[in-house]
Amino acid sequence: MNTFVEAMNFRCACKIFDKNKKIPIEDFEVILEAGRLTPSSFGLEPTRLMVIRDIHLREEMKPLCWNQEQITSASELVVYKSKVADLKAPTHYTNVMVGRRMGTKEAYEAYGKRIRGFLLDNDLLDEHIINWTSRQAYLMASSMMNAAAFIGIDSCPMEGFEQAKLEKLFGIDTFKERIVLIVAFGYRLNELSPKKYRIQMDELIEYK
Repeated sequence: MNTFVEAMNFRCACKIFDKNKKIPIEDFEVILEAGRLTPSSFGLEPTRLMVIRDIHLREEMKPLCWNQEQITSASELVVYKSKVADLKAPTHYTNVMVGRRMGTKEAYEAYGKRIRGFLLDNDLLDEHIINWTSRQAYLMASSMMNAAAFIGIDSCPMEGFEQAKLEKLFGIDTFKERIVLIVAFGYRLNELSPKKYRIQMDELIEYK
């Protein structure tokens, strides 16, 4: 079997981590690099990460995250934030990000207007913009979880948290960014069932 597919079969949502096993720094840096290299819409890279290592801070987070044990038991805990205001192109941020690729000021200003047109056409401005930027965070999380699985490290993505309260805990300016996802990384405490429940290919795929 292809080694990447083997890793995908290994990966599961680990609910109970071994508190005594820590991810080596060099392995976690591979996971972070997989996140950094993840593609994003228009190349705008709207995702920012907070790696939470302070155990007291994790204890404060836990009741705001449905008291999930992964918050305090995982070796590494990553909070994914999505930019909001900076993505309402054209902004200084989008001009800088696009300017990395475009050769002239005219070119990147035109591209900035194209991004804004995309947002307008898809009703993604104002409070809806988070629906777009958060998708970029999920792409990054997927890359990081797959990279982790490839080197034998478990993970668990978590949407079960009280967003507003968690943002208040971290002192986040929600005009500028929002918390959209948490992913725990570590090593499973118990052996997990290898069985995966997935629909079959003929149900998944339609060729035209």
